[in-house]
Amino acid sequence: MIFSPENTNIAAALAKSWGELETPKHNVTVEVTTKKGSRYSFQYTDLNGIFEAARKVFKENNVSIIQNSYTELTECGPLACVETMFLHSSGEWVKSSPLKFPAATGMQDFGGQITYMKRYSLSAMLGIATEKDDDANGVSGNTYDYSNRQQPVNNNKISIPKNAQEASAITLTFGKHQGKTLKQIWREDMAYIQWLASSEKTDEAIREGIGLMQVAAAQQQAQQKMQQVV
Repeated sequence: MIFSPENTNIAAALAKSWGELETPKHNVTVEVTTKKGSRYSFQYTDLNGIFEAARKVFKENNVSIIQNSYTELTECGPLACVETMFLHSSGEWVKSSPLKFPAATGMQDFGGQITYMKRYSLSAMLGIATEKDDDANGVSGNTYDYSNRQQPVNNNKISIPKNAQEASAITLTFGKHQGKTLKQIWREDMAYIQWLASSEKTDEAIREGIGLMQVAAAQQQAQQKMQQVV
């Protein structure tokens, strides 16, 4: 997280807001059909649901939420980028480091990817968990429908993780890090983690797990920063 040079007011406002903020309820159930034809479902809180949960307490503490999305050209191709900023009425602010992933090629998939990234970026800044979600399912070639089915395990027998701790214990059964947990790979090879998160071939449980770990890491970073400022 990046703070404005002067940050006493926003630090106090955020500390109060986070103390009052409640984790939003899941408001969407999605049924996914994978490229292999198997099906599973999951629940999550969509971007609007997160905004609704934050809007009341932030308004009371004079804080606004701003999100910016853009593309960045690199030698490896375009990246989709999302930043989240909390702006205080005093003019002080705090913003996230840019969240970047290889950009989807189709317009609809790109729109879904941006929504997906905004949701993860905002939930990380707020310090709340909103699993389970894959607004960007189209990027991986899957199709999905809204339903009320319960969530089973996925086609590769890896249970969809419920939190970052479960996610970090997932063990890879393929690739150069075969036999290692996501926690070990996170510490040793962040570039590989980013590849897993964006690859079409990555299991849905692994992609969801990496998202949960990203949120947990951002929460920890935010807490450490707040302890230094307040």
